[in-house]
Amino acid sequence: MKRYFRHEAESDLGEGIAYLEFDGQWVSRQLEIYEDGVFRGTASDSPDMMTDQPLEELGLTEEHEISAEEFNEAWQSASDLT
Repeated sequence: MKRYFRHEAESDLGEGIAYLEFDGQWVSRQLEIYEDGVFRGTASDSPDMMTDQPLEELGLTEEHEISAEEFNEAWQSASDLT
């Protein structure tokens, strides 16, 4: 079962927003949007760049959960930025 999350993120690119799609316990698509850049990857094309912890260890709660529609809208919008 796929689940979708949005939460604040921080990386070398600064502070931003991360969108995560989980297929079971593992991330299958990940989108991070920062002021100075975007990371958009899938488990098959960017395995070394993806979240490496299972869902149960990330501390994401219902507060962070979003709909598939919201995730896909962000995913599509980010394709214009990359």
